[in-house]
Amino acid sequence: MPNARRLFTIGIVIIAVAIILLFLVSPYVLQYTFSNSIREAQRQINSTVYLLLPNQSLSIEISSGKILVYNATNPLKLLLNNQTLAQAGYNGTWIAPSTTNGTISLINNYTNQLKIGYAVVGIILWPSYLSIILGFLLGLVGIVVIAYATLVSLRNRAKQK
Repeated sequence: MPNARRLFTIGIVIIAVAIILLFLVSPYVLQYTFSNSIREAQRQINSTVYLLLPNQSLSIEISSGKILVYNATNPLKLLLNNQTLAQAGYNGTWIAPSTTNGTISLINNYTNQLKIGYAVVGIILWPSYLSIILGFLLGLVGIVVIAYATLVSLRNRAKQK
């Protein structure tokens, strides 16, 4: 008959590993892959610079799951398939994710000309997804092991009476 205390300890350790995967590893992996994609985009941006006159636009083909990263002093008006595209930015670098295939138009809606550089990059998400799935699976295994340890413990108590 297996030792209930040992099984319970194993279950707790498995759940602890699952929690580490879910709350420490997967966010770190996501941040790491995202920052690598942004660094790659910065290298691409710095290699090409465009000058946009007022009300001039630049069209860029993009596919689903990709991110447009561009440098500009102020955010430009972005249209994806003629619909406004949400964007976020910090310190002159602006990011706009695409959930569909299409053409993004970067429109200079200011009264002065702007120098911009852009890149379209993807973010590799499978390592983060893998750690999340593995964390959930290990969590379930840990719960099953603890439940089994509890049953063994109850059986041992019943035999002792």
